[in-house]
Amino acid sequence: MQSKTSFFNLALFKKNISRTWIVGLLYFILLVILMPIQFIITMANYDTSWYASSGYDKNLCLLDSMSYIGSAGYGAVVAIVLAGITFWYLFSKRDNYMMHAFPVTRKSLYFTGFISCSIVGIVPVVLNSIIMTIAAAAERAYSLDAIWYWAFSVIVSTELFLSIAMFSLMTSGQLVTAVLFYILFNYLYILIEVAFRLTASILLFGMSQSMNYINYNPWTPISFIPSNCCINVFKVYDDFGNVSSYTYTLSGLKYLLIYLLAAVIITGIAYVLYKYKKLETVQDFIAVPFLKPVFTVGMSFFISMVAGALVAGMLDAIKVHTYSTKFIIAIIATLIIGCIVFYASQMLIEKTLRVFSSKKFGFLIGYSFATLVLLIFMRVDLLKIENKVPAADDIQWVGVSNTYTMVFSDPEEINSIRELHKNIIDDKKEMRDVNVIYSDVPGSILTIKYKLKNGNVVARDYSVVDTDADQVSATYLAATEPFVDYLNNPTRIKVHVIGNIWNNCDVTDMSFGTCYYDEEMNDYFYGYNTFDDLSEKEKIAKNNKVYKALLKDIDDGKVFLTSFGADYDYSYKSNLLYNSFDFTVSNKEIPYFSDQDTFWDSRYYNPEPMYEQNITVQLNSECTNTLKALYNEGFYDDEEQVITYAEYNKKMGYDQPPEYELYD
Repeated sequence: MQSKTSFFNLALFKKNISRTWIVGLLYFILLVILMPIQFIITMANYDTSWYASSGYDKNLCLLDSMSYIGSAGYGAVVAIVLAGITFWYLFSKRDNYMMHAFPVTRKSLYFTGFISCSIVGIVPVVLNSIIMTIAAAAERAYSLDAIWYWAFSVIVSTELFLSIAMFSLMTSGQLVTAVLFYILFNYLYILIEVAFRLTASILLFGMSQSMNYINYNPWTPISFIPSNCCINVFKVYDDFGNVSSYTYTLSGLKYLLIYLLAAVIITGIAYVLYKYKKLETVQDFIAVPFLKPVFTVGMSFFISMVAGALVAGMLDAIKVHTYSTKFIIAIIATLIIGCIVFYASQMLIEKTLRVFSSKKFGFLIGYSFATLVLLIFMRVDLLKIENKVPAADDIQWVGVSNTYTMVFSDPEEINSIRELHKNIIDDKKEMRDVNVIYSDVPGSILTIKYKLKNGNVVARDYSVVDTDADQVSATYLAATEPFVDYLNNPTRIKVHVIGNIWNNCDVTDMSFGTCYYDEEMNDYFYGYNTFDDLSEKEKIAKNNKVYKALLKDIDDGKVFLTSFGADYDYSYKSNLLYNSFDFTVSNKEIPYFSDQDTFWDSRYYNPEPMYEQNITVQLNSECTNTLKALYNEGFYDDEEQVITYAEYNKKMGYDQPPEYELYD
């Protein structure tokens, strides 16, 4: 006789709690140690701590503490542990048949287990938050909403991951496999993205950087929630690095509500799987029939696609191949590896080696044909991935990095870079094989990076070679020389290499290394004139004169020039100076915009405004204005103190330049 209560069974609930309460207790103890106790210890030493001397009040200490504490990770671990213990009987034949022989409906078994897991996973969070609230109020830190927003995010995470855990447990008849499925489902979207990006980085023209711009989006909540559904604290610092003011926001509420709805839906789907799950599927690798072909095809496709690309990439590393040859290698390797993985998956699912039937062979042929078609679509760029140039209205800025790094945000300049980029794409038939066609020409990598207004990044890398080389064709020059000419415009060099304050600054520091040869050491050493006898104002006046001469050399096209042969060891070119030269530009009123820091996202780690920047210059013997000014201002006093790399190498006995490589 079945229980009259079809949704909830009290006796079963008590039994579940008796098996899982220890998990809740350990979870509670861990949270209390990490949060209230840690906060109380910090506040006990507040008056003598770094916080008090750096402008932190107790409320800011609380906010910092809450912003750094984890959220999704706790829910993810607790959910699978509780679900695994509660539904342990699903993975033992004797226990499975025994539990389902009791007068309790599957609905009652499922939802009673789900409710007991939820309570054990949520109660420690609520109790910990109450204790944390009391501790914060006692210390007169009153941003209590941050504590409860954290609690809400953990509760939502727990329910979401518990629903995924339930789904995982219902799809397999083996506990270990179910746990692996749970991990796979949590990272499924990002794993698919990684597979495509890794393949693209090896096979597609210009896509070698694609792995560097993976963004965790809402489809991967285990990574998305901690950074997007959290407490964000914004601090303002004074000139001494102390906090002068701060604000905070509770971000991502809409995503938490969506995740809560998703948890309800996934819980319902998992219940349907349990309702129709056959008892004899215990110990089966996959217990749901319709998921078996999905698993087989998914494993075969993604593993073979990535492995095929890796095979092509490894062979290309041994010997550089043309674009088409590399793709043919990838296709052949993908099809062969796909066949192996297909039959291996069938053996795993069916628990037998006898999987070689005509029916499965026909399915394999169909799958292989679909894979071949997809790879051919990639080869002809049907989705226009290689040819993608973002629309001008979508671009926040576009950066170019080669010999120097420049970032353009002006609409006219953005459009110019887009057109130059299109030139390269239009001639990609030759551009993508420059490593083979011009294997004996010095080359480098040209990186074009678009930062879009929605926060996404589109980046492309292109192998390029020296446009001054005699071997290069007219087609190659038509694609690349306009780019070089654009970057070598004197005004752009001053604005983007020296910086936005180039024409409104003082040079507060300047250093020129004069070369002295030591007979005993058989080497050159630098000497520096520091002008210690001059006042700060006199030093700046001297530096500014040299700086103006440098600007004249820039206008004459003598320095800061981009060359696509830059990866070649230019130290053997005769006119580059071995002497070091750098200076610091400064304007206390106008923040310095660093093209390089913006391009490489370095400002993320140090977002405070900068009002000065050190610039390193590779001078050459044609920088006559700068060298004359350096001499006149006393930075060196003998022509022999200025030497070129060619002179240095000849003196040191380095007669031959080292071999170089072009990088794909």
